[in-house]
Amino acid sequence: MLQPPPSAQQLAYIHLQDLIVSGALPGGSRLKPETLAQQLGISRMPVREAIRQLNAEGYVTILPNRGAVVTTRTPEDVFELFEMRAVLEGLAARIAAENDVADQLDDLQLFLVGLRRLRHDQVAWVERHDEFHDLLCQLSGRMRLCSEARRLRFAVRPYLRLYTRFNAEPELKGHEHERIIEEIRSRNGKRAEAVTRAHVMANAHSIAETLRTAMAEAAAVPAIKTVRKAVAKAAPAPRKKSAAA
Repeated sequence: MLQPPPSAQQLAYIHLQDLIVSGALPGGSRLKPETLAQQLGISRMPVREAIRQLNAEGYVTILPNRGAVVTTRTPEDVFELFEMRAVLEGLAARIAAENDVADQLDDLQLFLVGLRRLRHDQVAWVERHDEFHDLLCQLSGRMRLCSEARRLRFAVRPYLRLYTRFNAEPELKGHEHERIIEEIRSRNGKRAEAVTRAHVMANAHSIAETLRTAMAEAAAVPAIKTVRKAVAKAAPAPRKKSAAA
């Protein structure tokens, strides 16, 4: 049976979410329904509905009398999102370990081979990394759990991509994906949960610190420009050379 084509609101939602998640629309960017509607070739109403949905999911903040802007998350906000994700994915790993999913783990192992080949391609690695964790959650058979974990991964994806720009190796030693698969294969639910939670949290501190540094540098740029303008304005004008010189 053919799937019905996406509605105008769905198209607008997917388009905006992709721009936000990819980092193309950074925190603080103002969303103008008129401009977006023109870009997508649709009316403004579906765009407004998509913005309301993104607001409900935390991607966008609607400010009174100022319209909608992309949500700016603090390092502490991002760290909390990782904590929540760690709990959900840890639970999924425990349930998977307590079930008989050995035949699916071989496919997951092969998936990791392709993921390792992409470690120097930031954009592709982050997307495939999310796919791995999605497949991992699906081993639990708990689709609502998977959906919530996926939502949290999408929320932190721009920050993970920011982190990979400054770190050649995105995974910390001792917290690799292979360890999660090993523990699920051993069918030790508690151990699988602990290892998965440790894996998700391994880079959380580093990612939060990277964001903190990036925000400080971004804030410093206008300040530096202001100081330079003030110095230039206060500096005495160069003296004109006299005719006798």
